[in-house]
Amino acid sequence: MKASFENTLDPTFQSALADEIVSMVAAVVSNASAPDSAIRALVKSRQDSLAPEQRAAAAALQAYGIRCAADVFTPALEPEAIERAAKLRQALESQSADDALAALESNPEAGMEFKSRMSRAIASKCAELAAAEIERAKSGPVTILNEADAKVFETQHAQHQKQRSQATTTFLSSLPVRFPSFGVDLFNAIRRDVQREIEENHKRPDVHAAVAALFDDAIAAMPANIRDKVAAAAGGH
Repeated sequence: MKASFENTLDPTFQSALADEIVSMVAAVVSNASAPDSAIRALVKSRQDSLAPEQRAAAAALQAYGIRCAADVFTPALEPEAIERAAKLRQALESQSADDALAALESNPEAGMEFKSRMSRAIASKCAELAAAEIERAKSGPVTILNEADAKVFETQHAQHQKQRSQATTTFLSSLPVRFPSFGVDLFNAIRRDVQREIEENHKRPDVHAAVAALFDDAIAAMPANIRDKVAAAAGGH
């Protein structure tokens, strides 16, 4: 199945699909884009770029991508955000080839380029969200006239941040198990690239520390034998 995906869709295009779907899921979940608009944009992108026989495979990759991204982006959000993500997922699943989507779920190496890029894009987005949260906190508390409402908001916001961090570390820690043949190296590559990206884009040491903590917590959550593999692979680079 791996070969069929690589033969059907160029690896470079798989990477572009991954970046597109992660960005689209983030926009839909945050309500920056409506699901219907996102669906139309994704359909048009496939029609403009791909031959008819390639479109169902591309939709399967995107459907797989939204399943993974939504699991990370939607924890603790309002039900409407989860519903928007579900609508996008259902539309993509209906447009995909059933056997292609099944292959992506059952075969870790199917669509390997897409899965690698998707994982990096999710991690990068989570790191930027963590950085944005620190920047928001620096600007001071949200102004709410009612003191009781302000306390409720801050409590709910703190819970949301905790659940989002947990979802991020759960996703990152799963990579070596989810993708046995390449997940260890993928985790280390993502950790290196995302931390460098954050250091280049943000000058605050507390932002760097917060993003580093996401990866440290992910390693701590891994089984001991996987942690040893991650450490050994990182030491070899």
